Amino acid sequence: MNYFAAILTAVIIGAIIYFLKFFRHEGIRHYIFVLLFAAKIIGGIGVYTVYTYYYDSKTSDIHKFYKGGLALYEAADEDFVDYLRLVTGIQGNQAQLQKYYDNADHWTREFSYGLFNDNRTIIRANALFCLISQGNIFIHIVLMAFLSFIGCFVLFKAFAKTFKLNNFLLIFSAFLIPSCWFWTSGLMKEGLMMFAIGFAFWFLVKLYYKFTIISFIGLIISCLLMFTSKIYVLPAFLPAVVLLFLIKKMNIKYQIVSFFSIIALSFVLVIFSGKIIGYDIISTLSGKQNDFINYIELQESSGSTFELTRLNPDVVSFIKIIPEGLVNSFFRPFPTEINSVFMLFSFFEILLFCLIGIIVIMFFKRPDKSKTRFILFGVMFILFLYVVVGVYTPNTGSIVRYRTPALPFCAVVLFSLIDWEIIRFRLMHFRK
Repeated sequence: MNYFAAILTAVIIGAIIYFLKFFRHEGIRHYIFVLLFAAKIIGGIGVYTVYTYYYDSKTSDIHKFYKGGLALYEAADEDFVDYLRLVTGIQGNQAQLQKYYDNADHWTREFSYGLFNDNRTIIRANALFCLISQGNIFIHIVLMAFLSFIGCFVLFKAFAKTFKLNNFLLIFSAFLIPSCWFWTSGLMKEGLMMFAIGFAFWFLVKLYYKFTIISFIGLIISCLLMFTSKIYVLPAFLPAVVLLFLIKKMNIKYQIVSFFSIIALSFVLVIFSGKIIGYDIISTLSGKQNDFINYIELQESSGSTFELTRLNPDVVSFIKIIPEGLVNSFFRPFPTEINSVFMLFSFFEILLFCLIGIIVIMFFKRPDKSKTRFILFGVMFILFLYVVVGVYTPNTGSIVRYRTPALPFCAVVLFSLIDWEIIRFRLMHFRK
C-alpha cells in the first residue's frame, strides 16, 4: 500500500509538470521534464537504498531526519497549534513542546558555535510532508524529489536567460551532473538546498534585469531557506551577488578588477570578523574542522577519510590551508582513494570536468561583456564554497555531497567559454 500511494503521488505530480505552463521551455518537449522528474525520483530511491542497506539504517542521517519529522508530527494529533509552532519555530520555546524536541534525533548538537542548526530545517520539512504522507517515507522521497526538481528547473530557466547555451548543455548543467542528480534527489538537506539555490539565482536574475518587489522578496526568502538548509552556502553566495550588481554597467576590465577586489575585501572581513561583526569566523571554522576530524578518528571504519591539515584559529594557518582546501574540493577523490562504486563514479565525474576544462583551453571563446558578469559570479561562488568545503571536510564522501551546490555553475561557466561554432565546423570538416 505504501508503494502504491507513493506511485500515485508521483503520477499526479508528473501530470502537473506535463500540463502546467510554468514547466515549459521553448525547444523542449513537455515529456522531457516529466522524465527528468522521474530521474529525480530514481535518485531519491537510490539515496534511500544506500542509507538503508549500505549504511546502518538506525544511525544514518536520512532515517534520523525522517523519524525526527515523525516525532514533531505527533503534536498534530494532540494540538495542531503546537504542531504549527514546531514546524514554524514561532513560539517554539514553550515548555509543552520540549517532549517532541527530545524525541527528534539530530535536533540538538553538542557543539553549536552559536550557529543555526540546519538539521532542524530538514526535520521540519519531514514534519510538513507528514500532512500529505501520513508517515509514508516513500511519499516523502517523492515530495523531496519534486522540490529538488523545481529548484533544478528554475535554475535551468535562469541559466537559459543568462548564459544562452544549447538546451542540452543547460539540461546537463542543471539536472544531470551525476553527483548533483543523486545527492540532491534524496531525503536530505541537499534537496532543500537545491530548491533554495535554484530560486535564489532565478530571482537574482529577474532582479538583475528588472527590479520588482516580488523578485526582491523572493530572493530574500530563498536566501533564508538556503541559509537554514545548508548554513555554509549563503556566505559563499552573497559576495557573488554583490559582485554581480556592482559590475552591472562596467566593461570587462573593471569587472575583473572588481572581482579580485571583492575577494580581497572578503578575505579581510574573514580575518578581522571578530572585530568587524563580533564573530570570529576563523575560530569557528577551526573548531568545527577539528571536531569533524576528531569524530572521524573515533570511527571504527575510516571509509573515505583522508588526512587533512588541522586548522588553528589564526590567520597564518588559514592562509596556508586554502590551497589544500581548493585541491580537495576540485579534485577529490584521487585515484588512490577509490574504494567503492560511489567513489568510482565521483572520480569519473572529476575526469569529465577536467576533459571539459581541456576543451575550454583548446577552443576558448572570449565571452561578451554581459555573459562575463555571470561567469565571474559563478567563479566567485565556486571559489568561496570550495574553500569552505575543502578546508572543513576530512572525508571524500562528504566533499562529494557538500560541493554539489557549485557544480551546476561550474558546468555552465565552462560551457560558456567554449567556441561551439569552431567545434561544429571541425566536426563537419572531419566527416567530409
